[in-house]
Amino acid sequence: MKYLNAALVTLLLCLFSTHLYAQDTYELDENYSIDASATLHLSSDDADVTIKGSDRDDVHLVVYHRVEVKGWKIKSDGKFQMEVEERGGDLYIREKSEESNRLIVGDIREEYRITLDVPRNVALDINGDDDSYEISDINLAVRLDADDCDAEFRGMKGDDFDFDIDDGSIRMDEARGRLQLKMDDGNMYVRQGDFSEIEARYDDGELEVATGLVDDGFYRFDFDDGDLELRVASGGGTFDIEHDDVNLYTDKVFEEINSDEERSEYRLGRGKARVEIDTDDGTVSLRTI
Repeated sequence: MKYLNAALVTLLLCLFSTHLYAQDTYELDENYSIDASATLHLSSDDADVTIKGSDRDDVHLVVYHRVEVKGWKIKSDGKFQMEVEERGGDLYIREKSEESNRLIVGDIREEYRITLDVPRNVALDINGDDDSYEISDINLAVRLDADDCDAEFRGMKGDDFDFDIDDGSIRMDEARGRLQLKMDDGNMYVRQGDFSEIEARYDDGELEVATGLVDDGFYRFDFDDGDLELRVASGGGTFDIEHDDVNLYTDKVFEEINSDEERSEYRLGRGKARVEIDTDDGTVSLRTI
């Protein structure tokens, strides 16, 4: 019976498939208009994305997508293309790929790059899956909703950042204003921040933020077994830490107000910022720089 089944599979492959060596390449190089202070919306999957702001007043989009297949292919019907639409002054860019009945036994190699030169004064609304991002010199709000992404931000002058990621990594050389972060097991690092508000919720991830604290600013960190390293560059305030079995480290300049099994409170200087930290078994490190 085993040999009969193998013979039937071989026969079906011969009848309904073809041995394949194919290259499919899609290229796009165009300019598109966008209103001043509008939003660029980008949706992609498994792309290397580069977005750079400059003094230009339109959007230059370059897309390169190449798939090389070596192996057997059964009744595959697919086409990749990039759909671009100008709507209400915004620009919407999304990939459109339709495939059905796809079975490949062999090797698939994909090269996928998206390069965008945009005006500095646009906002970004990005959705992705398994993408990598290099984004620089954007002066307005940035929203990133992605799974398993790696993102690096440089020279960002906007004051509103909203990140929702899964197991990815985010790095920022500088940032200010409002930060809203939601992630599972990811990592985020901010080297030089000046935030007035932070709302960070994560599970087992790692968050390292260097920022000044502003009077009446509110900073909340809620995590389970993750790590938090908060480095205060300027200002001060109260630090209220609710915890279970926390590993807690502070510089000597943090004055201990209260400490018991479930809660620790500290004060730094005479500032009026409020920092609230809620963790189970995580690690909290409070430093000054």
